[in-house]
Amino acid sequence: MPDPIWIRWETLTKKQFDAIDRASAVVFVTCSPLEVHGPHLPLGADALEGEGLAERTLRFLPERHAGRTFLKLPFIYAATDGVPQPGTIAFQPSTTIRVLEDMGNSLAAQGFRHVVISNFHGSPRHFLAIETACESVSKARGIQMVSIFSLMLSRLNGQGGSELTEVLGHLPGIVKSDLVGDTHGGLVETSQLLALHPDWVDPDYKQLPRRTVDLWIEETGRPKPATPRGKLASVPSMFEGFKTGIHYFCEETYAGAPAGASAEIGEQILDLLAGRSAEALAEVLDGTLPPEQWHSPYWKLRHVFVNPLAVRFFDLLLNVPRNVR
Repeated sequence: MPDPIWIRWETLTKKQFDAIDRASAVVFVTCSPLEVHGPHLPLGADALEGEGLAERTLRFLPERHAGRTFLKLPFIYAATDGVPQPGTIAFQPSTTIRVLEDMGNSLAAQGFRHVVISNFHGSPRHFLAIETACESVSKARGIQMVSIFSLMLSRLNGQGGSELTEVLGHLPGIVKSDLVGDTHGGLVETSQLLALHPDWVDPDYKQLPRRTVDLWIEETGRPKPATPRGKLASVPSMFEGFKTGIHYFCEETYAGAPAGASAEIGEQILDLLAGRSAEALAEVLDGTLPPEQWHSPYWKLRHVFVNPLAVRFFDLLLNVPRNVR
C-alpha cells in the first residue's frame, strides 16, 4: 500500500477545496516553537520534527484509513517555554490556547471533524496548552481535535517528560548512557534532523561535547533538584527542576550528546515514535479511544501549568527572562 498523500492547505484552489469530503478528512497542523537548539540545529527544529512525526505517522496508519484526505496546514510557532536565548520567539500559554481554539473552531464551522495537532517540544506548559485547546474545541464543537504528541507520550512510558532513555536505549547504534539527560538538541533531535533535513544541520555537531543539566550542576556546585527520574514528580519537585533548567539554558544551548547522532538512528527513532502515534490515532479515528484518554500523563496538573494567574505567579518565582515570557 502506498503512503497516504499530504495535501498542503495553502496550495489548494477553491475548486479543489470544495471537492474534499470534510467530514472524513483529517487536518494536521504542527504547533512547535522557533527556539535555539544548540549551535548546530535550525531554530525550527521542533516544528520540523513535529511535521516529520506527523508525516511518518501516516505511514503506519491501518489501511482502513488510507482513503481519507490528509490536509496539512502551515506550522504554528506560537509556543511557550523556549530556551532563553536570542533567536527564540516566545509566547504565553494563553496565546497558544487561543490561537488553536480559533483555528479549531474555524475548521469545525467548515465541517471538518478530525483535527490533529503535532508537536515536538517537551515543555509541559506547551503541550498542556495544546491539550487544553483540543479539549475545549472537541467538547464545544463535537469533533475530534487531539494532540498526537500527548498520545505518543502516554503510549511510550506513561510518565511524560522529554527524556526517552528507556524507550530508545535498545535501538541499534545508540549508546544508552548518551540518552541520559538528553532533553534538547542532543542525540535524539540531532538524529531526527539528520534524517529529515540533513542540509540544515551544521556538520560540526560531531565535535560537540556531551552536556547535561546534571553535569552543569556538578561543575557549578549547585544543589541537585529532588526529581525522581522516570516518574511524574510532585509539583514542588517539578518547580525546582524547571527553575534549574531555566538557569541552565540561560548559559547552555543544548542538553545531550549530539556527537553520537546519525541519520540511521534518526530513521529508527521516527519509525518507533510514529508507530506508537499511529496506533493511538487509529483508535481515535475509529472511536474506540475515549476522549478522557487523549491526554498526556501531566493532564491532571493542567490548572497549575496553564492557568494564566498560575503562569504569571510561577514566571515571577522562576525569574523567567523576559525574552521567553
